[in-house]
Amino acid sequence: MGMKRTGFGIAVGATILLASTFAASAADLPVKYKAPPPDPWNWAGLYGGINAGYSFGRDTFDQALPNLPAGRFQDGPGRILPTGGVFGGQLGYNWQIERWVLGLEGDAQWAGQRDPGCGGFECIQNFNAEVGAALVRHQVDWFTTLRGRLGYANGGYLLYVTGGAAWAGIRETATLQFDDSVASATVKNVVAGWVFGGGIEGRLSGNWTVKFEYLHLDFSPTTTTTRLATPAGLLPFDETNVVRSHVTDNIVRVGLNYRLWNAQATAPAPIDPAANAWRWTGAYAGLNGGYGVGNTSFKEFKYFDPVAPPLFGELTHYISSFAPQKVSPQGALAGGQVGYNWQINQFVVGVEGDAQWSGQKDTACAMSCFTAGGPVETVTQRYNWLATARARLGYAGSGYLLFVTAGGAWAEIEETDVFSGAAVYTSNFKQTKGGWVAGGGVEAWLSGNWTGKIEYLHFDLGSINHTFATTDQTFPTMGTQSTVRNDVIRVGVNYRLGG
Repeated sequence: MGMKRTGFGIAVGATILLASTFAASAADLPVKYKAPPPDPWNWAGLYGGINAGYSFGRDTFDQALPNLPAGRFQDGPGRILPTGGVFGGQLGYNWQIERWVLGLEGDAQWAGQRDPGCGGFECIQNFNAEVGAALVRHQVDWFTTLRGRLGYANGGYLLYVTGGAAWAGIRETATLQFDDSVASATVKNVVAGWVFGGGIEGRLSGNWTVKFEYLHLDFSPTTTTTRLATPAGLLPFDETNVVRSHVTDNIVRVGLNYRLWNAQATAPAPIDPAANAWRWTGAYAGLNGGYGVGNTSFKEFKYFDPVAPPLFGELTHYISSFAPQKVSPQGALAGGQVGYNWQINQFVVGVEGDAQWSGQKDTACAMSCFTAGGPVETVTQRYNWLATARARLGYAGSGYLLFVTAGGAWAEIEETDVFSGAAVYTSNFKQTKGGWVAGGGVEAWLSGNWTGKIEYLHFDLGSINHTFATTDQTFPTMGTQSTVRNDVIRVGVNYRLGG
């Protein structure tokens, strides 16, 4: 508890110090501003554009070799966490009735997401290079969506939710390795599913608009059966391999649209003069909620003494994961933020700090995870809380703010490692980790002193090395080494306290 309070106190203290210092200096600086005249912009019509962004998937899989004499089936989930860039275009049509906007949009995207998962039922390497490993790799080549949109227009921006159907091309590669005998097979699947999300779109100039949005894609589970065979190596094999997987994806992207054709059925709703006159300078505070998807890469270890030479005839002096394995804590977030902004013409600089409760948690298979007489080993990881202290840099449009943000981050991470040996050994521990965070989003004026925002943050919290002693004479020491990342999407409301 002491470590937890110390880390949390550092985060909150840094936030208060940054905000108060910046507010004191900014309050003495004069700002001259003249609101532009109202512009009756309307969203109705046909539009097209391009977009680019970042994707972070969380795929669950299990693997089986059913034709082995005893069979070998995975007990518990494995994780594949494909991440990468996305790029594509969209075409859509909007209808506007007063301030309400209905629309239909389709997009097609190239995707650079890929990731290997090790430990379908085994991911073991001995000190003498003996290997028993099952690996599955997912590569998202493309995806496309067809969605409805429902939005509320205010000022020069549009708040909207969106949902519909989605399709994707997934390249799945299964690999088996027993010592130096290796075989792989690749299958291309087209999967269908659903998509849901939301965002903010704002007018730039003329018929040009810019948007920031988040999409969650969930595809139907697949079962892929392949033949994995090789005559080479010390342990040649010919096996039927079955992989069951469930692919999900999270997309954060920015886009640029051009309205190709105006189709105004009713008179446009004039832009609220208060939105044009809104200024971002001042202190603010608010609440937020959202969702986080963690990306932790880990290796497990069992050893007698990793630097001592093996004993005569010894086969299991030192064992580790053959390749990095993954666990992905996901769940809801809730918290609050305080900050201060300073606006110069259309540019905004500021500082912001936040503290979050987190419900992110996940359990994944580790070195060995099969039911046919083998041991079952798992890693469970969760986030108890998150905190950041960040700078913000933004561009202010008519009632909205596009911003990027970066700074320091802290989190309390709780982990439970379960190992098998002469008995089952369990180790539970907590660590407060510090690192960095970067992201961006859009904030929009709502009414009075109230604003709303949607933002994405990527956390890098460094590495965790954990070892513990056991009563196992063969492996008296066990442990894990991991690198901890987290991706968060959240919405929030702020109230400007003064400025």
